Amino acid sequence: MRAQGIVPNRVTCSILLKDLKARSPGSDVTRTMDLITAMDEPMDEVLLSSTVEACVRVGKLDLLTTKLAQITKDNHVVVSGAHTFGSLIKAYGHARDVDGAWRCWKEMRTRHITPTSITIGCMVEAVVINGDPEGGYELIKQMQEDDLCRDQVNAIIYGSVLKGFAQQKNMERVWNVWTDMFESKVVPSITTYNAVMDACARNGGMDRLTQLLADMKERGLKPNLITYSTVLKGHCLHGDIRTAFDVLEEMCKETNLRPDEIMYNTLLDGCAQSNLVKEGLQLLKRMQDEGIRPSNYTLSILVKLTSHARHLDQAFELVDQLTKKYRFRPNAPVYGHLIQACLSSKDLQRALGVLESMGHDKVQPDMRTVSSVIRTCISQGLLNQAADVLRGALGIPCTAPYPSANDARAVKGLEDLASEVLGTLAARGCIKDLAAPILSDIRQYKPKFRIESSIQRKIATGLTL
Repeated sequence: MRAQGIVPNRVTCSILLKDLKARSPGSDVTRTMDLITAMDEPMDEVLLSSTVEACVRVGKLDLLTTKLAQITKDNHVVVSGAHTFGSLIKAYGHARDVDGAWRCWKEMRTRHITPTSITIGCMVEAVVINGDPEGGYELIKQMQEDDLCRDQVNAIIYGSVLKGFAQQKNMERVWNVWTDMFESKVVPSITTYNAVMDACARNGGMDRLTQLLADMKERGLKPNLITYSTVLKGHCLHGDIRTAFDVLEEMCKETNLRPDEIMYNTLLDGCAQSNLVKEGLQLLKRMQDEGIRPSNYTLSILVKLTSHARHLDQAFELVDQLTKKYRFRPNAPVYGHLIQACLSSKDLQRALGVLESMGHDKVQPDMRTVSSVIRTCISQGLLNQAADVLRGALGIPCTAPYPSANDARAVKGLEDLASEVLGTLAARGCIKDLAAPILSDIRQYKPKFRIESSIQRKIATGLTL
């Protein structure tokens, strides 16, 4: 287009925005947003809606916040459609700016623009996901008092509030809202039933599931895969793994549904919690026989399953076999579970070997994993190894290829861990050969890192003795 002298316009930008998703390369996102900024035409309502919806789909909170601030500042576009207001409200909700969502809502209502069910749903969801399901429920009741909006309130909107109260573990309000929905003659969908059943499964309401399933069937709603998965998960959470297996068999015999990876992983996790290694491995075989590919999440569960039974060699064998067979690399949780399994089996050298593998594969460990290895090294008197693992985690020179845990989220944890380890090394008489060199390298390579002043003074004093 550019080679032909054709300048991209609003339609071009809207089309490109529709293709942006959570997995889109960052370069594509940046180029598309830059194209909107450089466009000769002014932004209109359609492009505004497309822009904020794309930002929500991409899932980059900083980009979404920036775009909303820019839109608010420029304020050149006159919004006249309920759909665009819904897009803006949804965007503000995801950006955790509930005041911005309410500002859009009030402007829409002031201008007597009748909200659609989607717009109402976006506003209720924005309020709920920001921790106020009660406020979302109040909004529903207000809409039901409005003659123009009453028929727009549907089961999906109620579902947002039900999920909000369920997340707060407030089952009394879940049942109040559920009852009110029926009294308001709002017809529940299979999704609404699944939401309530999930609340029961997570919050000790398994005794209500039988009645909910019966009600669902009376309304002619057939349980779907999510329904069965929810019931199965509830039994697993409550330690009733045998009943969970019965649910699986019932689904396979009475319906055309087949278990997916999520259902298998839920059952595998239940086996791990109940130390049912044989059953878990049989389930893994069945999963593969049915063509369901195990993922890293599956692998993490299998490591827990075998390590709980002290079958450490089997855990390593499963990781090796499945990653080679399905051609994927273990991620940080898999490696972390392997390391914890090694430490539980008092096999520190094997744990250090796994940590080296993470370094080779450039997989970043979490703070819990690094801390566990270092503290185990110290407890066994292996101070040189503890110092080297710390060096690797900090991203400063070390003798072994230990991985770095040094990202923006881990800085505070690393600072605390470094202070703790340096203090221990100093107390163990290793100031000159271990503590002081580490502190010196931290100052050189990580000048912004904060080590406790008392620890620094203790090391400095030790060097003068």
